[in-house]
Amino acid sequence: MTLSQGLQPSVLIADLPAIRLGVRIALEGAVRVCAEAGDAEEAISAAQREQPDICLIGLDLPGDGIGAIRGICEVAPGTAAIALAASRDANDLLACVHAGAVGYVTGTIRPAPLRRVVAGVRAGEAVIPRVMVRVLVRELQRAASGSGGLTPRETQVLDLLRRGRSTAAIADDLGISSVTVRRHISGSMQKLGAEDRTALTQARGS
Repeated sequence: MTLSQGLQPSVLIADLPAIRLGVRIALEGAVRVCAEAGDAEEAISAAQREQPDICLIGLDLPGDGIGAIRGICEVAPGTAAIALAASRDANDLLACVHAGAVGYVTGTIRPAPLRRVVAGVRAGEAVIPRVMVRVLVRELQRAASGSGGLTPRETQVLDLLRRGRSTAAIADDLGISSVTVRRHISGSMQKLGAEDRTALTQARGS
């Protein structure tokens, strides 16, 4: 999607309050903030109502940040989604791309880098950290070889889920947070076409 270069893009910011403030300050004068949201459901509703040019969505957004990306891309297909991530987690990157994100920002929000990401997306580019490009290349190669749609971590989570492990127990077993476990489950549900966790544990293709 290429936006008009003469106008400030309309932006929806969906994240925790402190991060939303940081994003507003970083992008002041470069964008028009049309709405803000504090959880996934609110973000999807705001995107449907406003149809913004760009959405900046935190992965730690209450209610599932990746689910919000997916929902926003469905109700506002002309919107470019940019994920705001705390770290360079390859599985999170892949989940965001599968959900429809075209931008991926990691680490502390600083004005200059964030403005460059927004400018790149505004120009129709997909913008992710250079050090993570190899992750996407490997994913494309893996998909082309017919090795399945789930990432290695998603496969691990699904295997434990099929053994009856709870979200908290899976997080404990793998040394990751419960939020990250829910992200992987959400991504697996989308890829395997499962409507809920029960259906996911019975799905084939992993």
